[in-house]
Amino acid sequence: MIQNKKKTPSPEIIKIDKSSFFVFTLEQFLKKIPVRSRNILSARFGLLGKSAETLEEIGQTYAVTRERVRQIIMSALGFLAEEREHPLFKEAAKRIVSALEEKGGIVRTEVLLDMLAPEDTKERGALLVFIECLSSVKETKATKECEKSYILKDFSFQLWEKVKNEAIRILKTGNQALSSSELFLQFQLKNETVDEQTMVHFLAVSKEVKQNVFGKWGLSQWSDIKPRGTREKAYLVLKTTGKLLHFREIASLIDSYGLKSTKKTQSHPQTVHNELIKDNRFILVGRGTYALAEWGYKKGTVREVLDEILRKSDKPLSREEILSQILKIRQVKKSTVIINLNSFFQRVGKDVYTVKK
Repeated sequence: MIQNKKKTPSPEIIKIDKSSFFVFTLEQFLKKIPVRSRNILSARFGLLGKSAETLEEIGQTYAVTRERVRQIIMSALGFLAEEREHPLFKEAAKRIVSALEEKGGIVRTEVLLDMLAPEDTKERGALLVFIECLSSVKETKATKECEKSYILKDFSFQLWEKVKNEAIRILKTGNQALSSSELFLQFQLKNETVDEQTMVHFLAVSKEVKQNVFGKWGLSQWSDIKPRGTREKAYLVLKTTGKLLHFREIASLIDSYGLKSTKKTQSHPQTVHNELIKDNRFILVGRGTYALAEWGYKKGTVREVLDEILRKSDKPLSREEILSQILKIRQVKKSTVIINLNSFFQRVGKDVYTVKK
């Protein structure tokens, strides 16, 4: 027996905002069902402009069991489904199905809702009602391979898995993140059944393959795809931009690209600087300016870098040759190089230098 019964709300007509398509369309059909059923359906799907209520919450309001609430909702949905030949219902169904077709027949649940009812609780609730009434659309639960999604009834998960697995094979083989076009270039060598757009739509619901903020695809656990710490984020920024950056620029780009930890906090430039200087992947090539070691930049003082350049050469080098080489691996003033050459190295001709013996 249910305790703490609440008084059943008076059967007033629930007014729904008509400014959006799905809300307006649904209202035309809701007028035809009993007021209590309408109210319960509205509460369940958030048609009242607030969060959707659970079966338990609705049951307490109407002093009925959860199962009875579920029965009332299913009955209301069944009635609405019978209106499938109505022009307005057909238009609602067309919009939903077309959105799914546009995404290759499968799309993450939240993405579909954002496509058709962005930032509108009532409109989203009405959309969900129509989706529940469509036999051509169903929602799939999240698995270890796939995100929670909506699919068309004839969607082939066998084909989806084939595409996803081939993408994983390509990424593992190359061991690097790829753009959509780069990935498809290799993908089409063995798969002629889907085009690039379909491949992208299929991968968009995968849990194993993800796309980073720069549009590159990779395995979801890769740091290039989901960088976790300041160093990984800075590395991704430098690698993607492909140019020398001051630590303040790196901090700013981490935030602007949406890589920061939370929306409320900002990356602190000094924290970025402190992290990079400890990591051998980053080379401080000038005052606060960093490069990646994999680009060929060298750590050490100007004197140490000059010494390495001259020792690797099988002959003395002119000042211009030395300047050309050092500027490829360090950002340093010409005068600083000349001072170091004259102070620590042997001049063997006019502006020609070698290491001291």
